[in-house]
Amino acid sequence: MKKSDLQAAIKQAMKDKDKIRLETIRGVLSAVQYEEMEKKTEELPPEAMITVLQRELKRRREELEFAQQAGRPELLEKLNTEISVLEGFLPQQLAPEQIEKIVSDLRSSSPALNLGGAMKHLKDQYSGQYDSKVASDVCRKIFG
Repeated sequence: MKKSDLQAAIKQAMKDKDKIRLETIRGVLSAVQYEEMEKKTEELPPEAMITVLQRELKRRREELEFAQQAGRPELLEKLNTEISVLEGFLPQQLAPEQIEKIVSDLRSSSPALNLGGAMKHLKDQYSGQYDSKVASDVCRKIFG
């Protein structure tokens, strides 16, 4: 994932006249540019881009939860669309079952492993491919 990918997606959304997609991608591009300014770099590495995308996705999911609690159906559709746009830029996410298999296999091959070690392995090997909350819940279940 590069900044140029986001810029190309903005152009395509403009051509398609897809207002929600355009606003969402512009927001992400803005967040990426802010992160670049903070880190004083020309272009973020792909891992940092994924981190920014995940942060934006998490923010949208929290907004969705609050909109559901507040009974705001007009926001639900917009937020669901934004979430699907952001998910399109992220690498394929691991399902909880896949995470459980990875952690179980890891534990059987290395019995002395603890929860922190399993989370570190997931982060090192599968960065950006899983929801950390889901992974944490799965690891807690396995490690008791």
